[in-house]
Amino acid sequence: MFSNHTVSTISVSGRNKTIDQGLSLPLALLGRAEIFMTLKEYHFALEDLRLAAEDDLPDKSMRELQRKMKECEVFLKSNEESLVPVDRRVSEMSRLSSSKERCGDEGVTSLNGAVNSELRWSSGALEIRETTTAGKHAVATAEIHPGDILLVEPPLAGCLLPEFYGTHCQHCYARLRAPVGCPSCSCVAFCGKKCRDAAMATYHKYECKILALLIGSGMSVLSMVGLRMVTQEGPRKCLKIYEGLERAAAPLAAASTTTATASATRDVKSSASSKSARRRIRRRKLRESLRGEEIAETTEEKGTKEPRGGDDEDVDTTPYNLVTHADRRASKDFLERSLMAAFLLKCLQRVGFFACPTPDNEVPGVEEITVAALLLRNLQLLQFNAHEFFETRTDAEHRFRGSRPVYLGVAIYPGVARFNHDCYPAVTRYFVGRHIVIKAIRSLRPGDVIAENYGPIFTKKTLAERQRALAARYWFRCTCKTCQEDWPCFENLTNDSVRLRCPTAGCSGLHSRVRVSKPIKCPDCQKKICLEDRLACLRECEALYECGLADMENERVDEAIRTFCDALKRFHEVACPPHRATHLAEIALSSCLADYGNTWRPAGVLKIARLEK
Repeated sequence: MFSNHTVSTISVSGRNKTIDQGLSLPLALLGRAEIFMTLKEYHFALEDLRLAAEDDLPDKSMRELQRKMKECEVFLKSNEESLVPVDRRVSEMSRLSSSKERCGDEGVTSLNGAVNSELRWSSGALEIRETTTAGKHAVATAEIHPGDILLVEPPLAGCLLPEFYGTHCQHCYARLRAPVGCPSCSCVAFCGKKCRDAAMATYHKYECKILALLIGSGMSVLSMVGLRMVTQEGPRKCLKIYEGLERAAAPLAAASTTTATASATRDVKSSASSKSARRRIRRRKLRESLRGEEIAETTEEKGTKEPRGGDDEDVDTTPYNLVTHADRRASKDFLERSLMAAFLLKCLQRVGFFACPTPDNEVPGVEEITVAALLLRNLQLLQFNAHEFFETRTDAEHRFRGSRPVYLGVAIYPGVARFNHDCYPAVTRYFVGRHIVIKAIRSLRPGDVIAENYGPIFTKKTLAERQRALAARYWFRCTCKTCQEDWPCFENLTNDSVRLRCPTAGCSGLHSRVRVSKPIKCPDCQKKICLEDRLACLRECEALYECGLADMENERVDEAIRTFCDALKRFHEVACPPHRATHLAEIALSSCLADYGNTWRPAGVLKIARLEK
């Protein structure tokens, strides 16, 4: 712990020659490398030795460093094939990455090798559709079964909560084991040189200078993410993003203007103010045209002054087209977000984000106003499209008893943002590194909506509570099946609430469990049916749920996942919820799947537990 603190707080070596001859940082790295070698953690030791070798060490220290580096390399090379990863997140990410490589960069899926050409990072078993009532949302295009991977996506941008700056990597959100610090500040830490360099090359070179101000201002983590979306791209790319958004919105704006002009012309034809109305319309169109030209000219000038590889490509503006509900916002809401955008713009002017920032006593230039407009847009879309990312904190005594998610920060995942809400979700999410993983926890048929849950879930909240929370936070009234039928919460939910599907092919009839003692006539297909086989299968599912829970109790995660997936698949073939045991099984399956994501068992608690034994 003390070695980590020393390494992460020393900014740059050689700054103070009176202490350790200016070699405090490389000496601290050498000391920590020795500790890692004693612990047989040669990978971390080698990373520290390589960082220490970047400084101009005395000959004796350099020879000792090279000897240790060779020892680490020999050990790692001789064991690279025989060593099995201790952390199952490594093998999980390897499996997901290998799936992505097989499918190409356009998607990742475990469903018949299908690739989604419409929604990047996702399975080919889903597509995005749009309706006037539900907007854009994910819909199944093939059979989906519990445990199927539907999407694995990195964040567009994300930020840790300030209380985790000292325990997690600022760039990849991994829990710190061998942290390295920022060369200029002691506010944040990184898991290694790779993450540090990536951050310093983009967003942190700006945020580093004002991080204390941003935290002290009391601004929300959503505002931090809105700023990060700008700082990680740089001024030139921000201009190109805004230009792309304006270009995409031009046809809609033209159609709207034409309609408004025609309407205004009809309304004022007989009035004396006809000429003044037409003048106002012409002025507005002229201002919009001039501003578009100024943005284009500014972008071209930036392109000649700051040539950078990769920026010449067309930018992807799809993530910025997520819903903002700008047309429904009150003036007070716009004012507050505009003030935050102005504050963030002033911060960017102070940290050298712009090549020639405008003085305080002058009106900001076109480039600065454009970045401020993009900040304002970010602040609006993040309200409805951001996701909290978490790690599962487990208890020392048991992997599942007492485990809970600990929310580390907020990120925006544009693909996942397309998934609509349902009070009875079809998927669960967990995180592997900074990637979000979406997996199905119940069966879906082609045409079914693939929905996640935004927080209010029917097992814990009543209908009134869910509707109130969703209306306040997301500005919509939920009309999912759970809300329409007002399913009971857990305290009032029983297994007798289940409905059995009609065995006739193509019939969608549902029958209550209490009516299966003898053959009945289905009111939908008008055929006589016997539901004894359905009931027998339901009982088998309930027995399998108990087996899965027993596997969880014994911490056999893989066996529990297989049992739950098999039982839930069979249940949805013969029955329809609500069904208490099934919902408990779906929650248990979510916990098992999350165990393959980011988890942490506190070492102090583990040590105390061992001493008590």
